[in-house]
Amino acid sequence: MKLGHYYPHATGPHSGVTAGIASWTTALLDAGQDVVVLHDGAPDTTRYGTAELRAVRHVGKGRASRVPIGMAETIRDLDVLVLHEAWFAANPAAALAAKRAGVPYVVVPHGVFEPTWVSYLKQPRTLRQAVERAVLRGAAAAHVWFPQEATHVRRIEPSVRCLLAPPGFDVPAEQWRPGGDYLAWYGRYAVTNKGLDVLLRALAAIPVSLRPPLRLHGVDYEGGFARTKALVSDLGLTRWVDVGGPIWGEDKLDFVLNSAGFVHPSRWDCIPIAVAENLALGVPCLVSDAINLAPDLAADGAATVSGLGIAEFSTALASFPERGPEHANAGRRFVAKRLSWAEIMPSYLRQLTDIVSGCRAH
Repeated sequence: MKLGHYYPHATGPHSGVTAGIASWTTALLDAGQDVVVLHDGAPDTTRYGTAELRAVRHVGKGRASRVPIGMAETIRDLDVLVLHEAWFAANPAAALAAKRAGVPYVVVPHGVFEPTWVSYLKQPRTLRQAVERAVLRGAAAAHVWFPQEATHVRRIEPSVRCLLAPPGFDVPAEQWRPGGDYLAWYGRYAVTNKGLDVLLRALAAIPVSLRPPLRLHGVDYEGGFARTKALVSDLGLTRWVDVGGPIWGEDKLDFVLNSAGFVHPSRWDCIPIAVAENLALGVPCLVSDAINLAPDLAADGAATVSGLGIAEFSTALASFPERGPEHANAGRRFVAKRLSWAEIMPSYLRQLTDIVSGCRAH
């Protein structure tokens, strides 16, 4: 099967979406599939391995209005086109191009149909929802990672078929070592989405004698880096919290392996890649009950799961450095059992083949 993953920013800066595309691309290549990554940018990246990078001409200004031109001819050799994320003009245009080319398309929302996320959309919200409803109605399927996400997608378009398969992760040889004296967080400084305000207010509510140090690393998002630093100062936490920039590779690995645990107080997340990465390393994780992984993590005792009320999260945060190690091995087992590519990819390909075959039959 020849799959085309379309995301205008696929060769741009690192993000959760590009990381997800890269992960699926690598796994598909390993499974012997042909993969094309279609993008609006310079093909000077190694994140997609041996996949073909195919530039598509776009016109327009900014994320909201920029659209692909002449895409139908570019994708005629594909068996299926995969559209990533939503709420920008490029995807509806790509969906129309797929219809013209006779290529079935699948939508991967990356969690952006979650109701709280939708509530933050800028106007005209009703029109934008109507456009996304049309894209989903014309799709062969929506590829969702967890059953909860299927519910969110069907709030937009009830008739859409859902392909269920989470991203996979490998359990590496490296493993967390107890004894760290700080809690770790890395990601995108999206203060509201990632719950950084909850994390910092919960930390401030812990008595000074019990308050654990916290180190943050990440990329700025709409001024979130400055907002986070200001909140640390306003809460009187400068002695306990370091707010740092992005961290990658071996530096990131050392950062979490030497920590006392990883915290992830996100208000919503389709699948927090950072959490899965840390679980695979055996790093104890404290997560919010708002993420899709939370019920399974709690059921398997693979992480500390807490609500996002300040008092509740503060209590969990205060005891986490001492209680966290009890989850270390369970986290690795969770990834090996529930997020293994060896189990996920065959199921994904069976579902996708059935969907594509059904489209051809009609």
